[in-house]
Amino acid sequence: MKILMVLTSHSALGNTGKKTGFWLEEFAAPYYVFKDAGADITLASPAGGQPPLDPKSDEPDAQTEA
Repeated sequence: MKILMVLTSHSALGNTGKKTGFWLEEFAAPYYVFKDAGADITLASPAGGQPPLDPKSDEPDAQTEA
């Protein structure tokens, strides 16, 4: 099974100067389910290159036990 996961290329919220990106848990939860099922996963972003991580999603209070 092959899966393409497309993540955002946007690193800023419009002209606000606030940083954004993909939400870590929204990416990680399905990624590991797919990986554990033996999927061949390809990651992509519309602009190419490494997708930006939303910095708030990496804070301890944004994490769950899963």
